[in-house]
Amino acid sequence: MASLLMEQQEKLRRVVDDGRFRAQGLLSDLHASPSSSSSAADPVRVHVEPVERSDLPALLGSDNVAVSKFLTVLSHDCLQISRLSQFASRNLYRQLLLFGHRSSPHEVLLEGEPQKAFGQSLSLFIELYETVSETTVVLGNLLQQLNAIYSLHDNVRPLNSFKSFNFRTVFESFGDGLAIFLVLDEIVKENNNIKSYLALYARMLNKVKTEANNFVMIIEDLDLLDQVVGNLEKLFEFGFFKRLTQMESPWQASLNLVRCNKKFLDACCSCFHDSLSELLLRIDSWKELPFDRRKILHNVALLLFSVHVSAEALDKKYGKLIMVVFQSVPVVYVEGGKRIILFDVLKSQCPQALSSWSPLREASKDLVLMKRNYLKRLSEMHSRDWQAIKDALSCWAVSFQSIVHPSSEILSEEWVRLLMKQIMQGAVLADRLHMLVLSMLDLHALLEIPLRKEKVKSLCHMIVSLKIIGDIFEMKGPGIIRSLPHVINIIQADIEQFILPFKSKLQYEIAKWSQATKMGFLSSLTRGGKEMDTKLTDSLSLVLVSLQLLEAGGSYKRQLLFSITMDVLQSIGHLDIDFSRIQKSMSKLRIVTDFQTIIEEKTNCSFLYWRKEMLGTWLSTIYVDARNFSWLQYILDAFSDGLSLLKLSHVGKLTLQSYEKEIENALICEIIAPLCKDIETDLRLHVHSTRLRGSVFVNPTRTGVRNLSWYLMVNPLRLPFKLIDVKLLVESYLNSAFYSHSVMSAYDGRVYAEMRQLGELKYGLELDDCYLSGYFGDQNFDISKVVENPNTFVDGYSYNMFNQMFIENGPDNQGRKNLKVIGVEHVATSLARHGLRPISVASNSVTMFLNQMFTALSELIQGDCETGALKESYISKQQELKFSLGKLAIGNHGVTLLEQIHFVITRIGNALGLVRTLLVGCSRYCCNSLWYTKGSTSDLNFSETCKILGLSDETVMVGRMLDTCITNNKCRLDDTIKPFSSLIAIFSEKLQLSELRELKDFFLIIPSLIANLVDCRVLRKDKLVRGDHEPGSIVSINDGLIMGTAFVLKVLGQEESFDKLNWFSSAKKKLREEITLPEESCESQEEKKGWSNLAGLTRWLQAPPITTEAHKGVDKRKRYRDEIELIECSLKFARTLLSS
Repeated sequence: MASLLMEQQEKLRRVVDDGRFRAQGLLSDLHASPSSSSSAADPVRVHVEPVERSDLPALLGSDNVAVSKFLTVLSHDCLQISRLSQFASRNLYRQLLLFGHRSSPHEVLLEGEPQKAFGQSLSLFIELYETVSETTVVLGNLLQQLNAIYSLHDNVRPLNSFKSFNFRTVFESFGDGLAIFLVLDEIVKENNNIKSYLALYARMLNKVKTEANNFVMIIEDLDLLDQVVGNLEKLFEFGFFKRLTQMESPWQASLNLVRCNKKFLDACCSCFHDSLSELLLRIDSWKELPFDRRKILHNVALLLFSVHVSAEALDKKYGKLIMVVFQSVPVVYVEGGKRIILFDVLKSQCPQALSSWSPLREASKDLVLMKRNYLKRLSEMHSRDWQAIKDALSCWAVSFQSIVHPSSEILSEEWVRLLMKQIMQGAVLADRLHMLVLSMLDLHALLEIPLRKEKVKSLCHMIVSLKIIGDIFEMKGPGIIRSLPHVINIIQADIEQFILPFKSKLQYEIAKWSQATKMGFLSSLTRGGKEMDTKLTDSLSLVLVSLQLLEAGGSYKRQLLFSITMDVLQSIGHLDIDFSRIQKSMSKLRIVTDFQTIIEEKTNCSFLYWRKEMLGTWLSTIYVDARNFSWLQYILDAFSDGLSLLKLSHVGKLTLQSYEKEIENALICEIIAPLCKDIETDLRLHVHSTRLRGSVFVNPTRTGVRNLSWYLMVNPLRLPFKLIDVKLLVESYLNSAFYSHSVMSAYDGRVYAEMRQLGELKYGLELDDCYLSGYFGDQNFDISKVVENPNTFVDGYSYNMFNQMFIENGPDNQGRKNLKVIGVEHVATSLARHGLRPISVASNSVTMFLNQMFTALSELIQGDCETGALKESYISKQQELKFSLGKLAIGNHGVTLLEQIHFVITRIGNALGLVRTLLVGCSRYCCNSLWYTKGSTSDLNFSETCKILGLSDETVMVGRMLDTCITNNKCRLDDTIKPFSSLIAIFSEKLQLSELRELKDFFLIIPSLIANLVDCRVLRKDKLVRGDHEPGSIVSINDGLIMGTAFVLKVLGQEESFDKLNWFSSAKKKLREEITLPEESCESQEEKKGWSNLAGLTRWLQAPPITTEAHKGVDKRKRYRDEIELIECSLKFARTLLSS
């Protein structure tokens, strides 16, 4: 056994290595998909099950030909029934159940839509016809074989060795085949679209046949299609099940023989009784297996067949057993969540003569009560076992996920048995949860009984547990697959331990019998001795065949053959084998070998498609408790299983899109929208609680305050048709809520800014920057008027070079308390209304204005006497700085000249400030317009991006229009804006060509301008302190003079000449000397006074006070020094701006 395990593991390793090498080649050819939607299915999923490649003669080969033939005949029909039953489960039940299904029952179909739908699904109905026909033939063959077995004489081999007939596996297969017809009858009864669409299609086909030439159809094709439709109409004319037992049944000859075979009818009823009694013992307990409830339907089908064949009332014990079934399991479910009520099946399929059978009569009286009692039992079982299920599920999940597959050297039997136990536990837990959720939801809806809040939450928890079990099995799938051969071999070895001792016993008895024959005792043998010889040889042959079936991978084919072999061996009755324990081990083997199919079936929640109303309820339940927010993805996965059901059934696109929309809307309405509103409310409460007086302070630790950040930590939610990022949707909502206004008050802007910062700190939200300004909405600024007439603007406003704004000059008359402020945002806003055309107008108008100002400046300083006076004033300042209140040492005429020069240069500076403001405002406007465009490093544009994302042609066209607008704006921006360098170049060339020699010594006038500016600023500040300022002189900004001075020096090329004057350093040095001399004299006087004792303090108090004139002079010179340093810094900044 150990060598066999190692050999199988080596084979499995080779297969995995080959698959891995092929996978690397496939992955190298894959490219990233631009689509952002999630995958509809897992990209890689390995599904394994033991496959049998040997045929029946090879599997059942034996020297005992009679036994081998007997097993082969029975096994062939049973295998065919099993194949057909699996095919119907996968390809017929759900497709027929949803045929013609629409998103709403009130949806009106267009004319011709039913015929079109039936024509598109014609292959489905052909498969139905072929499956029903083949199943009918196979069941008829098996019925003939069973009838022959129970009617043959006992002398026929191998029946002469049977002690009793026990073909339970064969009868169960027969009931499995009959159940196919019962399920199909219930589906056709449930879905009225099948017959109605078929009738419309047949009517359309008849019309087409009469006008074949008009439809360009071949007559032979029409005849063939008409034959197919005729067969389908005959198929649906009677019930599938009743069609088997009616007068025109293909089984008619066999049924006539079976009705006379009392032994067969008794065996059929006995098998029904024994199998159903055993199942009822396990139902609703921890011993219930995943396929037990489906077997109940098989036994009911077997009972119905017995009733139809015998045409007489059954024994009372069968009636009592049926009543127990009605009370314990009145409802079973098949694929797609289809409900089958056993009473309705028996009532509709039972012969008319037996409609008054006492179990049916009693059950019909209290059918609703029976369903309510069953629901009550389920509720009691839920209340009793739910905590135990949760504890078992927690222990199983922790234990199962902690298992690590050991290496082949340390692989032990204990580890393999532990893995087998955990696979069994997972399958049983999934089956139990699936049964409880499906039954309770369906019965509450059927009986119209509302669910309590606690039960709603527990059912939601069950759904989540089902999906968790599925995820755990999927995660541990590769490890289970590697160990699956070892688990199968362990179970097969356990079964062998029950059989091997009897092999040795039979071989010993046969050897002893042969020895007795050789010694001459053969002549004395009686007929009983010959029967014993037959039993020994047949039993040994069956034992050898069973051991042979246990040698390989444990496929379902081998399992079925082994069960039939055990039934025949039990029928002989010579060996005292514990068949019940062997049957339990075979159930384990079936679950282990088919664990993936069982888990996929039990964790598939496609039945929730019929309970869509629970989605909103469960989502709201999850949202209330943040601890359960991790359930959200599992609930969405559970309801998304309904999409796979719809796609499998080939429903229309509208139905699929409708269900997708329902899932998305429920998520948005129950999760996203409340979360967005709660986070916004939380941010508002926190901000307003600190700002508003009388508001209640929000305590985060108070009961009832939830931590909403947990909701934002979840990964993007995966749906089969898209990904939904909760955090991204919340950010989008808050951005819209905070910045949905084009104009807002300054207070609101600050509040929203604080809420944005709080959202980033508390919730980690990445919100958009606030690009709205709160001070430019009511300034009545129109850029078109400004650029057309810059003279008025530069006279009415003063330029602030550092804050990049213009402040209105104070009015000379009555009291206006507010001044207008024009900034960059005002320019950007005005450009948003007028476009970039005013920029080109501004360039021309400012150039003309500066040309006028340079002409005026040259005219002012063309006189020799005035210019000489200004130059001499500079020379006198070099000897001694003389500042007086608004007058220099050059007379009143010189002051007037300085004021005029000051006015002209200030206007030049204000015009340059306007150019700079327009330049920055234009950039801000373009930045706001291209807020969401890609950076310059990206080569992609809107149209190309839309094509890559697979958007519609209309969207691509809009993207192309946006690309054109962006390109045009960039071109227009480059063409219209003239920076300072262009203006400097233009005026430098003009001044060089002209003969304006008067400006050659302009740099010598600048010290006088600065001295006058310093004196004026100190005087104005003194008046503000004394409170005797004049109206209109509150605001005084001289950055225009500084900017104009720097521009004129730059244009004339006199920057270096002015720097050689070194006026700022000499002036500051002179002022420092005048400040330090009085201070040193005062300090020397104090040092001379000895104030170290009390006598010195007395003399100081008696001394006359020092005059304040000296202190005033020192203070005034300090203020002059500060103003000179400030002007020097401003001039350097202006020169830097012009050089950039």
